[in-house]
Amino acid sequence: MKLVLLIIPILCFGCGSTKNVHNVYLNKDIYNVDFDKSKVELIANTLAQFPNHSEIAIAIFHSNNLVFYGFQRTNDSIRITQNSNRVFEIGSITKVFTTQLLINLLDKGKIKSLDESVLPYLDFNLKGNPNITFRQLSNHTSGLPSNLTGSIFNTDASNPYKNWNKEKLVDYFSKDVKLDSEPGLTYQYSNIGMALLAYTICNIEEKGFEYLLQENIFQPLEMTQSTTDRYLIQDYLVQGYNWKGKPTANWDMAEMKGAGAVLSSTHDLSKYVLWNFNALKSQLKLMSQSTKVINDDLEIALGWHIIKNKTTDPFLWHNGGTGGYKSSMAINLFNDTGVIILTNIGATDNPKKGLIDNLCFELMKTSGSNFTYAQQELLVDQDTIPFMLSAFNNIIVKTVINGIDTLDLKFDSGTTGLLLTNN
Repeated sequence: MKLVLLIIPILCFGCGSTKNVHNVYLNKDIYNVDFDKSKVELIANTLAQFPNHSEIAIAIFHSNNLVFYGFQRTNDSIRITQNSNRVFEIGSITKVFTTQLLINLLDKGKIKSLDESVLPYLDFNLKGNPNITFRQLSNHTSGLPSNLTGSIFNTDASNPYKNWNKEKLVDYFSKDVKLDSEPGLTYQYSNIGMALLAYTICNIEEKGFEYLLQENIFQPLEMTQSTTDRYLIQDYLVQGYNWKGKPTANWDMAEMKGAGAVLSSTHDLSKYVLWNFNALKSQLKLMSQSTKVINDDLEIALGWHIIKNKTTDPFLWHNGGTGGYKSSMAINLFNDTGVIILTNIGATDNPKKGLIDNLCFELMKTSGSNFTYAQQELLVDQDTIPFMLSAFNNIIVKTVINGIDTLDLKFDSGTTGLLLTNN
């Protein structure tokens, strides 16, 4: 006979009372349920700063606990919405995935070192032959400019990269590019640099960017709503709005795809974060280690930035923004805490876009408290534990077997049973 203690975080939607939030009120349908009041107030006060139609999807982690929050602002009212499976453009968080593909190249021996020059791996001559390395592209110290100028890609401002195809990328890097500094000396966040990194990775692998993401990351982690192909997730896509609250076009990233083409949901990204709690301490450890100090509050790793002085421990962070969306994601490897924020609030020219990152930082400070638990002791004479799940619920189960062994399990509404076996 085995004694199994199930400690189950109940994942549900709710809030506490908040009144007169910037002339926006919380609709009565979000009262009397079990959201953490302090987190609801943080989210509601942030969302109230943005126009009607603004929507925010959030996932918050601490240890083995995961809670999804979803809110919309409609008719000056903030309401709950179940949007963990809705898809948003994640913008520059894409750079984390691009950098993981780079680490995969290193692990497979297809490049010798991160400090190797990218020049031998290009199918064109980079103007001036600067000795730019893989590491410098992934930590933004290549000396390449931050972005393209309007005169180079000359297209609709609401979809700026649409026409920047392979021919234009090659033409730009072989004829027009000018470094802003010597490679390796200065941190300068560069969308162009990450685009070149993705192009180089695809050239080495002889595969497309979408194929590599699916093969190496999305399919193994069952991230079924993550892609660079908008038409594959069209039915789940949240409409994006510019900073004035007007509907705006989705971005077609073309050859800038490595810098910001991924679309995803908080449900999918939660799988990635949960996996990264271990991966960033093992096979992806290089991505979590500082490569350069930028200032007292910020360092750069590979793909990730390292935020200091916001919480007791430094944490990894990246944000993203497109014409109709703003995102922010953070992971603390010291206590397995994380926050994912996806919104349909346009970042381009938005003077308030920093509020989304501030919300991410504040939630990192408060995450890990006020989770709701149901505890149950079951005496069983076999290894099968029956259970039921309500619609829309996901739960994390921490099992303690014989008072010694532990096992962490995750279930969703498609799970029909649990079988524990001895290995």
